Amino acid sequence: HNDGVTYQDFPTFDASHLVESSHTYPVSFNGKMRFKVEYALDMDRAEIEKQILAHEKSIHYLEGKAPKKVIIVPKKIINIVV
Repeated sequence: HNDGVTYQDFPTFDASHLVESSHTYPVSFNGKMRFKVEYALDMDRAEIEKQILAHEKSIHYLEGKAPKKVIIVPKKIINIVV
């Protein structure tokens, strides 16, 4: 048997496999984490805010109220103050 694991080449390191293209943000309302959502890392704050306020779970937690403030910390958290 020449096709066993002992005869195979060791895998080579490829840094391109370690590059992240998205991040999972925890979404909080008044400081309480309610759900998580994944967005691309290259999205700007305005686009993230627009999409998060249109998200069906956000609409549920807002209960028809307008948010006073939306705090977005890149690669960390999204907090919506109602």
